[in-house]
Amino acid sequence: MIIARDKFYSLFKLKENNIPIPSTIVTEDVLLAMEKVKEWKEVVLKPLMGSLGYGSIKTNEADIAYNIGKAFLSINQPLYIQEYIRKPQRDIRVFVVGDKVLGSVYRISYTSWKTNVAQGAKVVKAPKIPEVEEYALEAAKALNLYYAGVDIAETPENGYVVFEVNAAPLWRGFQKATGKNPADEIAKFVIEHIKR
Repeated sequence: MIIARDKFYSLFKLKENNIPIPSTIVTEDVLLAMEKVKEWKEVVLKPLMGSLGYGSIKTNEADIAYNIGKAFLSINQPLYIQEYIRKPQRDIRVFVVGDKVLGSVYRISYTSWKTNVAQGAKVVKAPKIPEVEEYALEAAKALNLYYAGVDIAETPENGYVVFEVNAAPLWRGFQKATGKNPADEIAKFVIEHIKR
């Protein structure tokens, strides 16, 4: 769980396990941040640790990346920069419990590039997509998580890309969309695990 709290280290572990991820760097060099905006055309700047989409900023302006970098450094935080993933107005959140996929939902936003439920995204049940489920299971395993919410984007250029893994995902939207209660499944998993 500690690994998953650090966004960059968790992506490093995913890449190490050949799971597709977006191009990402962590730096204290604001000039490098500006270069990455020019190279990748559009980026997302995020706090290294955080959740619910708070503090994430999308930009295609090198000067904005510079100023945000300076602000982060003023509070002793490195700059986490990720190439913006062009995707439909949705992403896929896959819930993993143990070595099974509990289900998947689309998180859809018509008003923002952020698809976090806390930021106003709608949640609907997603169909079973074997490739997506396999990436989610591999991601949870790579981070030694028995419970995870794996965020996956559908991209026209690169297919499916895992852009974040949450070790303590909120499930209200998932439960409402699928009718499944992760708490029940987690309890069953823990009981079975104790019996072994």
